[in-house]
Amino acid sequence: MTILVIGASGAVGLPTVRHLIKRGAKVRALSSKESSAVNLKSLGVAETVIGDVANDADVKRAFAGVTSVMHIPPRFREDEAKIGLRVLKAAVEAKVGHFVFSSVFHPQMRDMEHHFNKLVVEEALTDSGLSFTILQPAMFMQNIRLEWPGIRDRGVYLRPYSPDQRMALIDTEDYGEAAARVLTEPGYRGAIFELAGPDQLTTAEMAAVIAEEWGKPVRAEKRSIEDWKAWAKAQNWNPWSIEAYAKMCHHYDEHGYAGGNPLVLSAVLGRAPGGYRAFIKRFLAAQKS
Repeated sequence: MTILVIGASGAVGLPTVRHLIKRGAKVRALSSKESSAVNLKSLGVAETVIGDVANDADVKRAFAGVTSVMHIPPRFREDEAKIGLRVLKAAVEAKVGHFVFSSVFHPQMRDMEHHFNKLVVEEALTDSGLSFTILQPAMFMQNIRLEWPGIRDRGVYLRPYSPDQRMALIDTEDYGEAAARVLTEPGYRGAIFELAGPDQLTTAEMAAVIAEEWGKPVRAEKRSIEDWKAWAKAQNWNPWSIEAYAKMCHHYDEHGYAGGNPLVLSAVLGRAPGGYRAFIKRFLAAQKS
């Protein structure tokens, strides 16, 4: 059995690959960069295919001889739905036995285009005739990595939306383990799983947990969206991606990331998922190493 992971080098892909390797799975990864392929090989990935998810021939080549696939779409790309449909078409042609799609918590939110793009792929997947599992993870606890320099240097946790709106959260280590179980055990097929950890916290509450575990003051503040846009432009984000992210922030500002129940994730993992405090303890320990 060969499991193809598309998007193996990202926030979801890496923990998924690690847990697949622990389970003795033979993993193939489609990677756009040679450097990423080298890193994946060092983790135990058996095969890497250098290619572009926007290229039909590259995607088709990656599917040769695989039994299952996990598609993790690129973040904040206007062509995300087209990429997903291209991957699905290749999977149907290759007659893969199981297609796992890493979607998103609440893909039906039409005011967030990068969510709705995933719903388009979900719909096509359910109609594809393939055996499938759709995973819908909450906000990643690991997103703190982007804001960590500001926390570390100024004691300020800046996010471009209200620090007082609650967010459903998941530890990507739990998500990767859940995905690996879904890919390697037969009992999870034919389902859509909404995955969240036990905590639904505001950014202000997250800052308080960080401060308690770090032993230094940390406060949460709202970053102006215009300031964030200027930063994103300087980082070479394209206009569509900037506006999609800004729409997400507006939604969070108005509604937060409502919901979040650990029951399904607990069932998939066979244990209680980790909470935010446990994640922060682990994160802070890693900063010292």
